[in-house]
Amino acid sequence: MEDGGLKARKKLESLLASCRKCVYVDKPFLKFEAYRWLPSKVEVLAVGESPPPGRKESVFYNLEVFDRLRLSMKLILNLKEDGEILECLKRSEVFVTAAVKCRPPSFKAIPEMRRNCVSILKEEIRLLKPKTVLAMGRTAMESLCEIFRLKPPHYTSQLATLEAGNLQITFTPHPNYIYRFRRDLAFKIRKLLLSRRS
Repeated sequence: MEDGGLKARKKLESLLASCRKCVYVDKPFLKFEAYRWLPSKVEVLAVGESPPPGRKESVFYNLEVFDRLRLSMKLILNLKEDGEILECLKRSEVFVTAAVKCRPPSFKAIPEMRRNCVSILKEEIRLLKPKTVLAMGRTAMESLCEIFRLKPPHYTSQLATLEAGNLQITFTPHPNYIYRFRRDLAFKIRKLLLSRRS
């Protein structure tokens, strides 16, 4: 990771460590060192919902236990092994984050936590300077529309792209929804994640 990437990582980790806005179970982005997977340059920032709610260890960046988002991303990226996912994304200059960084105690806590976490996501976008942001699911869509003052797309089961200055924001269904109901979208999202370099 280049010097700028290391500074961004330290700043983001510090922001997360010091945040006390919500009641939470734990801080998986710190606990499992998610930001060590930051590429030196982030072309695509993929924003999901939140770590799985409740007292558990599953999260995208914990390769020791099963995680539904990782399973869904394997389908989208056409990969077989969990360990391949993080390496593939880093090589492709993609970082997967969440609209809610801390683990919610329950699903009911997500809307309030999302609102509290908007400033951290906004700072993450500012520090990482992606060219493209993927809003994966409704929670990510709400946060990104709030940050960029965009009108939400009408559908959350399709792909929709909007511009915010020089930033392209593509709204997609959540990967778990794609895994269960819309596998026909997997190839399109794979292209967005892995082929957006200019």
